[in-house]
Amino acid sequence: MTISDSFHIGKDSCFGPAYEFAMILDTELKKRKIRDKVPMTFVTSEPYIGHLGLGGVGDSKGMLEAEMRQRHIKWLTNAKTTKIEAGKMYVETVDKNGETDGQHELDFSFSMMLPAFRGIPAVANV
Repeated sequence: MTISDSFHIGKDSCFGPAYEFAMILDTELKKRKIRDKVPMTFVTSEPYIGHLGLGGVGDSKGMLEAEMRQRHIKWLTNAKTTKIEAGKMYVETVDKNGETDGQHELDFSFSMMLPAFRGIPAVANV
């Protein structure tokens, strides 16, 4: 596996698998003794780490922030990916009013994105 630059995860609603993937990848890179060569950034539309689309579960905010700090995984919250080019992801962050408060260009060699989880139309439209 060749991962040399950065890692980004972006998603819209089913958040658990993104956290799981980030932790699994971090563990695998450590096993291969290359984790120090691979900066990781977790990009999420959640208002905070550990929100999980549920407003948090217990102390999920504190626990997940601590885990990500310990693993040296940076994060961007209230974020949306606006464009992707070869090796570059463009991300916009917004404030609590939905106004743009930051634009980020993230270099990467490997990226994983989860699509929005909307469910089947019959249930989603209820």
